[in-house]
Amino acid sequence: MNHLQGDISGFILAGGKSSRMGSDKGLIEFAGRRMVEHSILALKPLCSSIQIVTNNSDYCDLGYSVHQDLIEDKGPLAGICTALSLSKTRLNLIITCDSPFVTSALLSHLIEQSEGVDAVVPLFNNRVYPLTAVYATSCYTALNKRLIENELKVKDALNFIHTKQIELTENLPFFNEKILANINTLKELEIHEN
Repeated sequence: MNHLQGDISGFILAGGKSSRMGSDKGLIEFAGRRMVEHSILALKPLCSSIQIVTNNSDYCDLGYSVHQDLIEDKGPLAGICTALSLSKTRLNLIITCDSPFVTSALLSHLIEQSEGVDAVVPLFNNRVYPLTAVYATSCYTALNKRLIENELKVKDALNFIHTKQIELTENLPFFNEKILANINTLKELEIHEN
């Protein structure tokens, strides 16, 4: 795939507490592979490197670079800031370890809209999904400022950078109403498996 923007770094956020699941979500099997492996497969065709942001050393078995949050226990915003601090490319795809339906086609669609903005975030059913998004490395300073000030809501942090929201509609060729679904509980795991 030819992206004018050059290389793109991929980051998987796997730092959640998984308290509702009972064990680390990303390492739970879903549809024949661990959930984090679905995320890796979505990033692979688009990214020059893939790294995982987590405090769980079990992810080292996957063969990718694993990094702890720079500031612990500050949620997904800390994960995004950690990823951007590590990045050596202008653009970064940031996704989570518990969204197994995310596809390369969706991520490619977001990248195509990234010219001239700091972030591209999907919008579905009036909800924004800032943890399946494209971030320019240049927005690190603004987001890190929110983190340091303990303003930890990622959605609110988007107001401090130039963010483009891309609505996902049924006429998109890759559309699937589950595409952005997170799996947080064993019940959700069971529902989506069937």
